[in-house]
Amino acid sequence: MTQQRGLWSWLLQRVTGAYLIFGMAVHIIVLPLGKGTITFDSVASRLRQPGWALFDFLLLTVCVYHGFNGLWSVFTDFNPPAKLRQGIGWCLALFGLIWVIFGVFVLVPFTR
Repeated sequence: MTQQRGLWSWLLQRVTGAYLIFGMAVHIIVLPLGKGTITFDSVASRLRQPGWALFDFLLLTVCVYHGFNGLWSVFTDFNPPAKLRQGIGWCLALFGLIWVIFGVFVLVPFTR
């Protein structure tokens, strides 16, 4: 069971890393080229489009997963006791979920 969990964690880390390369390139290069300067109104009008709202939501969740899974990987490299490993795992999962929920609360008002 542990090996399979480690496999999925490893695989998702690589998949999210690939999406981050693509997503950050779009976010940093393509979006500013469309209108010149980035303003609050241009961001708000872009996020009213469902495709861009979904893109930003996916970028948010991928960033959070990739970051917190990376922290988990570094932590487990030190081979902590099982109870500590489980507690830290739950804390990282909870903080990751809180970050995603916070990000959704920030994105949702723009979609209206």
